[in-house]
Amino acid sequence: MKRIVLVFLFLVAALYLWMQGIQRFFPPAEHIEGFLSVNKNFKQETNPWIEPWQRWDTLHYQAIAENGYSAFDTALFTPPIYPLLMTLFSRAFSGNTLAAGLFISFAFALGTVVTFYKLSREILGSEALAFQANLYLIFFPSAFFLIAAYAESAFLVCAMLCLYYAQKERWVLAGIFGGLAALIRSPGILLVIPLMYAAWVAWQKGKTWQGSLSVLITGGLSLLFPLYAWFSIRATPLDIVHAVGRGGYLTFPGLNILESVRRIFIGQLVAENLLELIFTLLFVLLIFPIWKKLPRIYAVYSVTMLIFLLSRMGHPQPLVSMARYVLEIFPAFMVLAIYGKHPILRRVIFYIFTTGLLFMSAQFALWGWVG
Repeated sequence: MKRIVLVFLFLVAALYLWMQGIQRFFPPAEHIEGFLSVNKNFKQETNPWIEPWQRWDTLHYQAIAENGYSAFDTALFTPPIYPLLMTLFSRAFSGNTLAAGLFISFAFALGTVVTFYKLSREILGSEALAFQANLYLIFFPSAFFLIAAYAESAFLVCAMLCLYYAQKERWVLAGIFGGLAALIRSPGILLVIPLMYAAWVAWQKGKTWQGSLSVLITGGLSLLFPLYAWFSIRATPLDIVHAVGRGGYLTFPGLNILESVRRIFIGQLVAENLLELIFTLLFVLLIFPIWKKLPRIYAVYSVTMLIFLLSRMGHPQPLVSMARYVLEIFPAFMVLAIYGKHPILRRVIFYIFTTGLLFMSAQFALWGWVG
């Protein structure tokens, strides 16, 4: 484990240097002034080492952390835990919510690496494969979001622990981590589906009610956010749904892929749509070996998350943010480790991922849309 932690720490340092330096040679995207003009409820960063991380949804998290859910119209897109942590930890950073968010995400990203390593080692039965799976995760092209001031790494830790404890039939812990995942990112409520599967398996073994505890706990904790929104700012559950689906709507699974292809052929946002389409198709293909090679609860989780992602029709990009969201389908990286045993294939995957990581993190620093 020490080796992958050291690699992770080296990668974090390299990304900070890379993203700080890239701005010295390239100008930011032209649309930035217009975006900033409508997102004023945050403190603009001046420290050149962390300023490249103050991008896109980070501004929204900061605005909520600094001004609450009244900060902007769709602030209810995120449950309260991550912005609340930013508020609390900002006290240690002289009120700087960006620095607090980066610290929180780094801590959770380190937790993700440690948790995923232990999980992979147990499932794959090999230290080498566990190391390889983690390597693919942290060098994945959009993996810089794990250390950005986004909620991805916090969600991943809780989702991993939820499934791990469900597999071990430690139902209370599984339910708690499932509920925490739902209070970090709204799609976390979908963890009730793999938990229901685990409860059904336990019921077949004669454990008639124990498995339902995890489902009830996750569901109960998930209700805290809409209840809080209702009593604090009189927001209805429908308001939360509208905020979560900002810039898009739910549709039949897979129609967003077809619409993305159509827009590519008519020349609409070709680079952006093509990038998201590649990530989507890769993880659609990986679902089949996940189902075949890994414990079924991880397959159920992966299918559930993928169906949800394929049911989102974004605008103007049908597959908007897919490059980032597929990180949540973490069992895919175990499958890549299984099939990437051959040295040549392993190098090809690693080189492609690393190149993509450098490109996408540079785009992020320059206000390019990459998820």
